[in-house]
Amino acid sequence: MAKTQTAVKKKGFDAFRERLEGQRADIMSLYQNDVRSGQESTDEGTEDIVDRANNSYHRELMFSLSDAERQLMLDIDKALDRIEDGSYGRCTNCGTEIAEKRLEAVPWTRYCIDCQELAEQGMLAED
Repeated sequence: MAKTQTAVKKKGFDAFRERLEGQRADIMSLYQNDVRSGQESTDEGTEDIVDRANNSYHRELMFSLSDAERQLMLDIDKALDRIEDGSYGRCTNCGTEIAEKRLEAVPWTRYCIDCQELAEQGMLAED
């Protein structure tokens, strides 16, 4: 690959790195807010059973969202690792180049569109 193409590609990956790091910081901020909310929401003795059920449901919802955020954080970290080791932008399953539009839409993606479809159908082994 010519030096100018490498420089352009590297600059593009720097933009993806910045986006990924920004999303990571956003998730950490949401996590810290969830922790604060969980610490502040305690069952008071004056609450009736409906209030306690609503509070319990709200805490469970916040924890389930945290699980999704945790998975996204792991995906982002893996994408940042791929940028560092030079494998970013290539499908981790088949090795083909991932379309730039796909990377722009989902910068933490590890699969090309074809392999993503296979993964969603359960036809790809998860790593």
